[in-house]
Amino acid sequence: SSKPPNIGSSGINAEYGGITMWKEFEDSVATHCHVWNLLPSFSSTIGNYTPQRYIWRLLVGVSCTMRIFSVLMFEKNLKRFNRNKMIVKMLTWMRLAEIIGLFLLTMFASTEVFPAHAFGFCLFFIFSTINITVVSRLMNGGVTGSGKLNYGVVWYPFIYMATFVGCFISYLVHTNYCWSGVYTIFGGLELVMILSNIFFWYQCDCHEWSSYTISIE
Repeated sequence: SSKPPNIGSSGINAEYGGITMWKEFEDSVATHCHVWNLLPSFSSTIGNYTPQRYIWRLLVGVSCTMRIFSVLMFEKNLKRFNRNKMIVKMLTWMRLAEIIGLFLLTMFASTEVFPAHAFGFCLFFIFSTINITVVSRLMNGGVTGSGKLNYGVVWYPFIYMATFVGCFISYLVHTNYCWSGVYTIFGGLELVMILSNIFFWYQCDCHEWSSYTISIE
């Protein structure tokens, strides 16, 4: 079956491969301690320059709307395969919280309304980590129509957490020691973390749920 276009990854390609890297490269890769750097942080490309910030906010607004509809579909499909209403509702509300966090941290830049941005970031990271871990476990336990277990999504939580830890460590090293190239590692890992979240939900939302049997005890 055909899959819908991935608006999130299209936005990232537009930000990195297009506008910022072409128009603002020298300024976007500059660091506070003037060390060598090859990649800008994703947050700087969407928060410090126009029209990038408005393109990204528009894309995230459309994406959040689509994600809300996918949550409703996700809840409906989960109900078909188990009768534990509490777990289904919990997963549904946690995913809605993740979407709200993404919306807040995008619409309110840290330089504009920091409390709203910080709250949105915490909301998004906490619930996205929980959701990816739980849902990947459910899908890992799913049985395909051919009778084989689906292990394709089991690596997402490890990738997501590893890249976050890597981002955190590289950011601290860069801030405290200003080693050349460390901020490039931070920018690359940040991009991997964002892409892993996008493609995980892309895979889930475009998934042939009718071919799986999911059991929650």
